[in-house]
Amino acid sequence: MVAVTSWDYPICDGGIECPAGEVEIRDLARGLAGALFVSLPLLFTMEMWQIARTIPDTVLLMFLGVAFVAIKFFLDFAGYRRTAWQRSRWWDALVAMGLGAIASIITLAVTALISPSMDFYLVTKLVALESVPTGIGAAVAINQLGGGDARESSKLPFSPDMTVILGTALGGFLFAFNVAPTIETKVIVLNQTWILVGLTFLLTLAVSYMTVAIAAFEERDLTERKVITSEWLETIIAYLMSFLISLLLLWVFGYGTPFDPLEVWLPQAIALAYATTLGGAAGRLIL
Repeated sequence: MVAVTSWDYPICDGGIECPAGEVEIRDLARGLAGALFVSLPLLFTMEMWQIARTIPDTVLLMFLGVAFVAIKFFLDFAGYRRTAWQRSRWWDALVAMGLGAIASIITLAVTALISPSMDFYLVTKLVALESVPTGIGAAVAINQLGGGDARESSKLPFSPDMTVILGTALGGFLFAFNVAPTIETKVIVLNQTWILVGLTFLLTLAVSYMTVAIAAFEERDLTERKVITSEWLETIIAYLMSFLISLLLLWVFGYGTPFDPLEVWLPQAIALAYATTLGGAAGRLIL
């Protein structure tokens, strides 16, 4: 028999008593953010797309089994929950793999790497293979995105607003470097429709907001800021910065500039900004 905790059951999370439902939403948001942060470059890797087509089913199933056990042990040392209030680490490992699958499906769908018209068998294999690194990313979310030391952050010689800008720029630039030099971004946009380009833009904003505001990796005091005084304003400003960084990297690596036709550079910049924005969100958490 499975015990189910009610939504309103009080849980002490981070020293604050909250309803279990709210804690669970934050935990799941943390897991999704970790899944994407750790594994987005692999979701943008052609070798992974090709291996998913050729890997034998038995090998893939054995790999998933080994990964499930490994994720359980990752959770013993890391995790996506700030408070270990669930009884079973094995259940949390299953949830982590599920979060990895969700992150993989959403990303692969908006980047036109999977669609309802494709062979279901091949789509399932691709999602299953990508769920291994994304599941591990969910399992180590706290360690990767747990935020910096608030006492150290308070010693930074910058205003809170400038810290947001610097964190976005440094984190976005570093993370985008994993993707920008590769041909994958161009391959992705060649298969995208303008609808999928628009969905990529909306997904990027949603992931950025979720990572910083909903996942609650750290306590954040917005009252100290003078300009960027809301989470949504921070999300928009961070996206604009990430978009400009993406344009710069595309120009540096010879994939396009704003002087080229719109249909050449804009979809690539939006696709790369998905990675840049995620890195920028991590940078803000760290600083």
